Amino acid sequence: MNKIKLLRPINLAMLLLMLCLFRFCMVAASPYRLFYVEPVLTNAQFVLLLMATLFTAAGGYVINDIFDVDIDAVNKNNTQIIGNTVSEEEAYRMYKILCFLGIASTLLLALFTKNYRLSMIPILIMLVLNFYAHTFKKQLIVGNFMISLCAAFVFILMALYESGGNTANSANSLYIKSGITIAAIVYGLFAFLTTFLREIIKDIEDIEGDEQYNCKTIPIVFGTKIAKIVSIVLILFLLVMLGSFAWFFPTLNMKMASYGIAIGFVLPLLVMLILIVKATTNEHFHFISNAIKIFMLLGTLTLLYFYSGNGPYVFVQYVNFLKKLV
Repeated sequence: MNKIKLLRPINLAMLLLMLCLFRFCMVAASPYRLFYVEPVLTNAQFVLLLMATLFTAAGGYVINDIFDVDIDAVNKNNTQIIGNTVSEEEAYRMYKILCFLGIASTLLLALFTKNYRLSMIPILIMLVLNFYAHTFKKQLIVGNFMISLCAAFVFILMALYESGGNTANSANSLYIKSGITIAAIVYGLFAFLTTFLREIIKDIEDIEGDEQYNCKTIPIVFGTKIAKIVSIVLILFLLVMLGSFAWFFPTLNMKMASYGIAIGFVLPLLVMLILIVKATTNEHFHFISNAIKIFMLLGTLTLLYFYSGNGPYVFVQYVNFLKKLV
């Protein structure tokens, strides 16, 4: 059971949900139901991409905990797994197995898709997560940026596959691929900002242990007050992004979507902003960190709104709306 906890099953389940929802609500739903444009990745190839991503992420969690044994002894003494219930040797064996499975899935994906450059990205991310665990994590901003970028790539990678393909592209196909790419960028940006926000909040929560082991996080280098200001700035970026959609949806007679954004996302973000300003204890920041995770889940679930197949059309129109504003 403790070995399973080491893999962060809830985080992996969320990652699985993100990939499946984007696949079946954005990539596959639109071509099959409206425009009869076949996705580039077959279902079998998508499963390989799914496996490569999940094994890579799980390996990242394990190697991160291996290098954080000393820090977690201070920050998470009651919940620390490696060193208490799972030895470092066992954890390393798990990491090697996960890396092998991730690489094997990636190589099979490359073999079946013939897209060798894109198929190597999970291996590249595996290396990045390894460097993050023992080097980047202790560097100022770099660690936060890298882990946030990896979160964004969950959506971007699928769009990169769909924008390729060897078949001739019709006008419908190009339109759909454009919409899918825009959707991936929007959801990728959402994942990047929310992950970056959560990373900073976690850094504030873990400041005691990080400081003892010379980590150069934002709250350690600049202080908790500046870290809070950076968090608030990230929330403001999210508010602008969500506000633009709330303004856009009525132009497509989708007023209920605007109300949903206002109540389900803008209001919670404003509450979160107030909580960050008033937070003073580790318990406060831990609560905010969990709230951000729930917020990320809700953001992912909005993909269900596009299950009917109108997703690419909506996102192309969103870009046209922004162009008119500019």
